[in-house]
Amino acid sequence: MMQSTLTLAVSDARSDAASGQALRSVPAAFDLGLGLPTAYRGTAALETAEVEGEPVPSALPSLTSHAATEIDHISQTAARYLGTPYRFGGDGADGIDCSSFVQQVFHANQIDLPRTAREQINVGSNVAPGELRKGDLVFFQTYAEYPSHVGIYLGDGKMIHASSGKGEVTISDMNSDYYRPRYLGAKRVI
Repeated sequence: MMQSTLTLAVSDARSDAASGQALRSVPAAFDLGLGLPTAYRGTAALETAEVEGEPVPSALPSLTSHAATEIDHISQTAARYLGTPYRFGGDGADGIDCSSFVQQVFHANQIDLPRTAREQINVGSNVAPGELRKGDLVFFQTYAEYPSHVGIYLGDGKMIHASSGKGEVTISDMNSDYYRPRYLGAKRVI
């Protein structure tokens, strides 16, 4: 269900871009959600915390209303970048790389992060795969022996990131054959 919603949102955003509706329709269409992580599901290598409306297990931290609001703002800001071209080392509308995308999204929400994925992995607290929460930073080893790719976790095993492979800011499945074996870990900064 989530995947079809995301696909529709991206399609709607691109078709509405000329009318100026993209920024308003994308965050609402994504339903990136703010629910509490309540149960673990699935057998994928990267299990994720899911919202099922059940009581929150005591092992999982609950979200304060302030954190939930921050995560919502992060999600909305990130969605505005969808379709922005990818450019290694880029930091503007003409092209942006993964770590600059993450840095700019968080900076727009008054959270300062270092510039590179290699530096960003040293910020915040470690998050176990089964405890991933929307807004967490997710790191991958792609072209180098150190953390060389970063995205923002959206829930349901998805992340938003500036993808060199897709050539733009996009949403990808972290359990794909490409990302799953390259996953290094996650950090929580909210």
